[in-house]
Amino acid sequence: MSTGDVHGRLARLDAWLQLVRVPTLFTAWSNVIAAHLIATLGSPHWRLLALQLAIATCLYWASMILNDCFDLGRDRVAHPERPLPSGRIAPRAAWAAGFGLLAAGVVLGLLAGPGPFVLTLLLAAVILAYVGGIKHRGPGPLLLALARWLNWLLGLSAGLVLIPELLLALPVLLYTLAFAVLHRAGTAPSSRGVRRAVVVLGLALAAALALYPLGILTDPYAVALTALGGALLLRRLLRLKQDPTRARVRASVAFMLLCSIALDALLLAGDGQRLAAALLLTLLVPVWLLGYRVPPT
Repeated sequence: MSTGDVHGRLARLDAWLQLVRVPTLFTAWSNVIAAHLIATLGSPHWRLLALQLAIATCLYWASMILNDCFDLGRDRVAHPERPLPSGRIAPRAAWAAGFGLLAAGVVLGLLAGPGPFVLTLLLAAVILAYVGGIKHRGPGPLLLALARWLNWLLGLSAGLVLIPELLLALPVLLYTLAFAVLHRAGTAPSSRGVRRAVVVLGLALAAALALYPLGILTDPYAVALTALGGALLLRRLLRLKQDPTRARVRASVAFMLLCSIALDALLLAGDGQRLAAALLLTLLVPVWLLGYRVPPT
């Protein structure tokens, strides 16, 4: 194999890694791992966990690929450097990969059992609705938040998903809604958009703290860390409101995406699984390292 062939294959691989935004996959894994460990009381069902992670991977990558497929016309104008409009990946190959991964996720859901299968179908439907055009409309941020919520419930499906489990995943839904609202505000930066994100983030913090008096979470150190972390993040957004430039808003969105792993760890710690929560934070390392090579947009 010649040097040119090697470089060509590496360039194609690099393009696909950019298309699927590979660093952000670890945030989806974090959701599933934290929820699975809570559902199984810290004694993971390894086969099921592997299937859940495989489902999350297939659906997440499908969402990233199909997002760019549906947005190809827009990206030719706004982001010509991306893999599809730049011609580094053929649109036909991307469409096939996107729907192929979506189908693979559904098949894996069937193998995982009735509960995971239903959640997989719901998540796949939400993904298609979101990337198919709703993301550009009013309900877009809410649909994105719903997808993250379902991803968390997918992990929780290792046990029974009842009212306490639905409430446990509520902070994840609201937190995702907060940075989705902030992301939308970044397209036309304004203090009003940032203010909305602050309000939703405050609701997410309140929902997380409310899990303790309800008895769903119990660890006293975790509740203190949750309050501190939430306060610091709210402070960051309040300062952003004073000067909401596009670059600063995008930086805050990226930071909040990383912090979603910390939120998962705090929920896991609140369940009393402190060591597992600390280990979960190691997922920040590949996100940080890969983020330099493949921007987690």
